[in-house]
Amino acid sequence: MYAVIRGQDAAIKKLRAAVRTGRIAPAYLFTGPAGVGKYTTARAFAGALLCAAPVDGAACGECRSCRLFCRSGHPDFHTVAAGEATIGIDQIRHLVAAVGRKPFHRRHVVVIDAAERATLEAQNAFLKTLEESPGDTVFILVTAHPEALLPTVLSRCCEVRFLRLSPAVVAGLLETHGVPAEEAGLLARLSGGSLGRALLLKEDPQTSSLRAKALGLALRPSLWEAQQVPVRTRKEAEELLGFLSLWYRDLLLFRVTGDAALVVNIDCLAEIEKTRVPVAALLAAAAALEAAKRMLRANVNPRLVVEGIAVRLGAIFRAR
Repeated sequence: MYAVIRGQDAAIKKLRAAVRTGRIAPAYLFTGPAGVGKYTTARAFAGALLCAAPVDGAACGECRSCRLFCRSGHPDFHTVAAGEATIGIDQIRHLVAAVGRKPFHRRHVVVIDAAERATLEAQNAFLKTLEESPGDTVFILVTAHPEALLPTVLSRCCEVRFLRLSPAVVAGLLETHGVPAEEAGLLARLSGGSLGRALLLKEDPQTSSLRAKALGLALRPSLWEAQQVPVRTRKEAEELLGFLSLWYRDLLLFRVTGDAALVVNIDCLAEIEKTRVPVAALLAAAAALEAAKRMLRANVNPRLVVEGIAVRLGAIFRAR
């Protein structure tokens, strides 16, 4: 199962060693950017933990437990996910009931994806589960934002860090999906080291359209321009803020260095070359965008966040 994961050798080495030696922590925290393989690795690790006869720290793929796991029918494997919503107390209560029963095989394994979406009430309930859990359960929390989790939850987890993928790795993987080399290079730059994001940019026309509207907003920041952007969900708002951040990053780096090789939005190089914005304004814009991202993580209405950042950016660039 680990064979499909690229660029995370250190994390995989650590996890395989844990299974091989039997030194398995009660809870793990997989941290790192979105789309770099955290969830895929969590499933591979879960398969190894449930396997009856692991081979060099990985699932054998042949035992009854592995066959059940591969068919998504293993009774001791449990997942919790937020989707667009939060992870609520009822989901944690359901999980507590599931792991409170004796496992059918070796142990229970729980993967909680987007763990940062758990409400405070859910996190406190999960913390109690961590403190009282018997030794036959392993929890794997997957998150791109560990700062949103309670310090008491973090302190009880063994952290496994996942790195951004290099543009060359992302481009190479895209080419294996049939993406032409030039397009793969652009998508790799835009992805921020995330294969998942690169594939989304390639395959989802709404994301490509959102990028175009984000560039329009970046060039003409105003409340009216923000109202033309069809942001309905937190995920869409996160994407929009990400595109805006990349644009101002490119302007700043090109303004300071003049090096086109550092530009992510390489297809917009001509526009970047002719844009003249003071460094102080670009730094202020970057700070405003980071504040907007924090507001999103605090569950502020996505529409209000987008309109608010548009007004703020407009004020920054009018004052230059």
